[in-house]
Amino acid sequence: MRSTLHISKRSCLNWMCMAACLVVIQTSCKKDKNTRPDYPVGSNENINTWILDSLKRYYYWTESLPAKPNLSIAPKEFFTSIRSGSDRFSYIILPNDPASYPPSSRGKYGFDYSTVKELNTGQVIGVIRQVLSESPASRNGLKRGDLIRKINGKLLSEANAETLQAELLASNQVSLGLAELSGNSLVDTRSVEVSTGVILDQREISRILESGGRTIGYLNFDTFNPGLAGSLLNVFANFKGSGISDLILDLRYNGGGQVAEAAGLCTLIAGLPYDKPFITYRGNKNGGTRTESIGSAATFDGTVNFSTLLQNNLGLTKVYILGTGATASASEVMINNLKPYIQVILIGEKTRGKDEASFRIFDDRKPKLVDWEMHPIIYKLFNAAGNGGYSNGIGPDISVNELETLPLLPFGDVNDPLIKAALSRITGKTKVALSALKQDRAGAFKIGSVLTNTHLLATENSIVITHR
Repeated sequence: MRSTLHISKRSCLNWMCMAACLVVIQTSCKKDKNTRPDYPVGSNENINTWILDSLKRYYYWTESLPAKPNLSIAPKEFFTSIRSGSDRFSYIILPNDPASYPPSSRGKYGFDYSTVKELNTGQVIGVIRQVLSESPASRNGLKRGDLIRKINGKLLSEANAETLQAELLASNQVSLGLAELSGNSLVDTRSVEVSTGVILDQREISRILESGGRTIGYLNFDTFNPGLAGSLLNVFANFKGSGISDLILDLRYNGGGQVAEAAGLCTLIAGLPYDKPFITYRGNKNGGTRTESIGSAATFDGTVNFSTLLQNNLGLTKVYILGTGATASASEVMINNLKPYIQVILIGEKTRGKDEASFRIFDDRKPKLVDWEMHPIIYKLFNAAGNGGYSNGIGPDISVNELETLPLLPFGDVNDPLIKAALSRITGKTKVALSALKQDRAGAFKIGSVLTNTHLLATENSIVITHR
């Protein structure tokens, strides 16, 4: 989910004045009619000129922009044609045109799945990895761990896995043929029809776990939406009142969001003072370099009081974070930017690798002349120790692939392989637990390769959101 913060024109003149949310950009430079044609409003040339002018000012790779691009082509094609070859994540949309948005199984139906191939038999199945509450998927009885054998009546195979995923993402209704494992065999169970519909905001999942004589907090939330830190104050107050000694933060499918909320969560975990350096933004020649404190980052949008965050902080010196390839953006900011201050133990898989930030660029002229909105990369990100450069992902300290143990269990279940690995590390029984896990896998359905992953696809367009 994305949100915007509308600020005054005076604030717009100083694009480095804040740092934690989306912002409005006004690009109303006067044209020199002696050097630039006066293109008709609404024409590709007019829109693309606005795109190019905006990118020249804010784009991280502004020096790579072509001097004389083809302004006559469609805006989306134009934007793609002038992007830097180093740019993996910038995108452009029409806010009122759903077709211009990146496709998302989660956004349409409320679930994400991976198509996997079994190592020994070559069987192909879809594994539902997440089902959002109060979504079309949950209302039709789907749950995490369900297995998909057919999509729209077609048996999944290695040859058609990507085609059927594209078919699912392109339509507004899908038929899923479910199955369950009986030993190494798949047995068909039922068919489910799911249509697009309303998906409500997701609540966090929190638990108090007891293991090896220790009291451990577990927290899973879906995105770093505006107001997240404030909404979790009661959760952290409960953790604090319960006297937890350790915290497991489950970000395995968290695609990120606002820097402000990442800073707020770091404050609740570690209790860092207001003026501790938290994040450094490095932009182009116009943006320069700016370092921001954790207090400034956490409170700039006014959704939470920093003193309130400190009152509920856990004062931990260590945190266990669960991650996968779908852990991206602000989730990675938390992992990287806590490291100068406390020990961060990452469990699971290598993260997505989004060490870059953006803010939304759109036309704020009166009247508006361009409907398109851009989300270009504006900054590279670094922590208080000057460390960044994790574009290839952040590697785990303890490597665990949740798909190696089916069926997938509900979030917060102590037998979930990622949670089990964290509990084992906390209680000092890591070797024993890993040995038991290997025995559990013996003779089981073994994942040979992942063919498709809708959650990974969705993280292509989740960018760390900051301000100008």
